[in-house]
Amino acid sequence: MQSKYKKIRSIYIVYWFLLTYIIAALVWWFIALMHQNEAMIQIKKAELDINSPQYPYKTGKLNEEQQRKTAQYMGEGAVFFLLIIAGAIFVFRAVRNRLRESQQQQGFMMAVTHELKTPIAVTKLNLETLLKRKLDPTQQERLLQNSLEETNRLNSLCTNLLFSSQMEAGRYQFSTETFNVRTVLQEIITEFTQRYPDRDIDSKIENDFSIKGDPTLFKIAVSNLVENAIKYAPRNLPIHLHSIDAGNKIKINIADQGPGVEETEREKIFEKFYRTGNEATKTAKGTGLGLYLVQKIIAAHHGSVQVLTNSPTGSIFVITIPQVN
Repeated sequence: MQSKYKKIRSIYIVYWFLLTYIIAALVWWFIALMHQNEAMIQIKKAELDINSPQYPYKTGKLNEEQQRKTAQYMGEGAVFFLLIIAGAIFVFRAVRNRLRESQQQQGFMMAVTHELKTPIAVTKLNLETLLKRKLDPTQQERLLQNSLEETNRLNSLCTNLLFSSQMEAGRYQFSTETFNVRTVLQEIITEFTQRYPDRDIDSKIENDFSIKGDPTLFKIAVSNLVENAIKYAPRNLPIHLHSIDAGNKIKINIADQGPGVEETEREKIFEKFYRTGNEATKTAKGTGLGLYLVQKIIAAHHGSVQVLTNSPTGSIFVITIPQVN
């Protein structure tokens, strides 16, 4: 890690050195041309006959030529300077973004490795315990339930990875069918109630709303938000999932009472591989793909997703999507 930061610092040092050198060279050539222009005019003036009646006229013409050349050099210098600065800004941002993406990808690979190995290791240990030891039914049920939770988490991770890669590559065939939102939300609540029987999911689903899009992707988006809420919220506090009729649109609120999202990071959390810097959430399990996938899916349904502050603590993720009448 130390050598990596040294390499990045070396890249920036070389970049700023080259930029400084180019600007200094441009200034040097500008000054040299100005001196050359002045010297040429002085030589031409020296060749004039002072006693000639046209001397003042020719001197005036030479002064005009000097001013014209000066304006020309200044104009060309300004254009070259602006081009250099624009190119420097473009290159700097491109390199900075590439380095940032590289760091995010490395963090993502480490997170994915951990997220893949952990449920496999836990499930393997539980199964080995069941095979090697004679446990009472309560202990067996607890181990099996834990294995099921880890398997479901592994399945969710693989689903996010699969759909994210397919959507990025443009290989996913997005369907455009009309489906009932209430049915999808009830399926999600049933699944999470089975997966997390000790968690309280408070649901309030109004009416039978219909939207046009891909029910599989839509279910993944809402499931990711519910899973996030379960992940970060205290176990003894409920998760709220409410749907609201907003005229020609539907609002779906997923609220928790966890640590929340700082205002400065509410836009960043939907970026690919990004994970909030809040220490209360940084240590939680995750890859930085869930919210990115949510934003992409909801945008594909011509909707939007935003995060608000819950009271007294926590977050409210609000999905707003057009409904079909």
